[in-house]
Amino acid sequence: MARDRIPTLGSRIATLDTRKAKPLPKKADPHYQTAEHQEWAEFVKRRAGYRCEHVDDGKRCWRSAEKGYRMYADHKAEVRDRPDLALDPTNGQCLCASHHTKITVQRRSERMSR
Repeated sequence: MARDRIPTLGSRIATLDTRKAKPLPKKADPHYQTAEHQEWAEFVKRRAGYRCEHVDDGKRCWRSAEKGYRMYADHKAEVRDRPDLALDPTNGQCLCASHHTKITVQRRSERMSR
């Protein structure tokens, strides 16, 4: 027995044509361009031995700059939330790109849900 096709309605949600509405260009916070921040970031990465400090299930991440991974100096307390700790060495941790992205997205989500 053949089934008849049931006509469906198209989506009522309009799609965004990115050819017309270009996304805004990314703009770095001026704080990250200062010599003081560059020195802070270098200190944090050097203190960690250029190795990711993320600990998961009691094991430290194995990624390091030596193995060709990019390392980031991450603020434990976001600059946006605690500008007074922006250059505090105890407020920094060295993270690989994967863990830096994961933690940044998680913090952004928490900030937006407040």
